[in-house]
Amino acid sequence: MSDQIDEPPQQTPDEIFTTAVVFELALGALALILGWILGPDARAMIPELTLENWWPVVSGILYGCLAAIPILIFIDLVRRLPLESVRQLDRLGDDGIFKALLELRGIELVLISICAGVGEELLFRGWLMYFMASGGEGGPTTFQLGAALVASSIAFGMVHPITKLYVLLAAIMGLYFGALLIWTENLLVPIAAHAAYDAVQLIISGRRGDDSIVVVEN
Repeated sequence: MSDQIDEPPQQTPDEIFTTAVVFELALGALALILGWILGPDARAMIPELTLENWWPVVSGILYGCLAAIPILIFIDLVRRLPLESVRQLDRLGDDGIFKALLELRGIELVLISICAGVGEELLFRGWLMYFMASGGEGGPTTFQLGAALVASSIAFGMVHPITKLYVLLAAIMGLYFGALLIWTENLLVPIAAHAAYDAVQLIISGRRGDDSIVVVEN
């Protein structure tokens, strides 16, 4: 009898793609279910697309894509810092899951990013942040909404427990995405910003074979 312990098989890129898409969409479905049972309904923060009311939808997506630029610059600056915690991020590409993820085609990475933007923003910004604010009939006060922004962002960071720095960066991104929602009152803005950020990071990292990757996906 061999004493060798068989390691669990690594997922193939196709399996990772399917798992990621299903998981992220499940988060969105969870947000809608929680909103239906407990309130508030995250869909109320998404403008309805009609022939007469198309601009809020289009502008929300456009502004969201532009809003991804500052956070991309911020992460790039962080990655230049001569810190061991940053070097840990540099080694994430050696992980089997991340390595297989970066082997996916560009369109697959974009689809995963869109699903992450939709699912995670529905749950953490569209539902959790306003659920934590619980402003009652008059709506949340500024203090309640600010406290909920911070608390939901910390929760967002904690569900990305890859490294301590990764958790911190995810929480900062949560603050940013939440602030976008509060400012615009249009959930499409943080959805698009989140999706655009992830897509750019994944595609660039995959094409240049970069070992460093910081994406806000669970």
